[in-house]
Amino acid sequence: MKPCSRKARPSPNVLQNINVGPVAAKVAGSVKKLGQQYKDATLVLYNKANLQPILVRKPDKNGDYQFLGLNTDLKTFIVAFDKKQQFNAVIQDNVVPK
Repeated sequence: MKPCSRKARPSPNVLQNINVGPVAAKVAGSVKKLGQQYKDATLVLYNKANLQPILVRKPDKNGDYQFLGLNTDLKTFIVAFDKKQQFNAVIQDNVVPK
């Protein structure tokens, strides 16, 4: 039997590294369902340039979320998925970190 070696390679289809410039910024907000704070969601921040996910977050118990350490030149959009699958995903487009 011949030994073989395997190396883990980074996958370009998962979360990506974004260069942080001299200014680090954040995107913050809250998730609501029928006007009430909602914690059972999954939020994904995407890069508009290549449509790849950057970060995945879940809101806290009050429905608030933050994506920290972003460059202010980054153009993004956020997709919120309902864990209970009672509602369609919601997209917030043209989100710019501040």
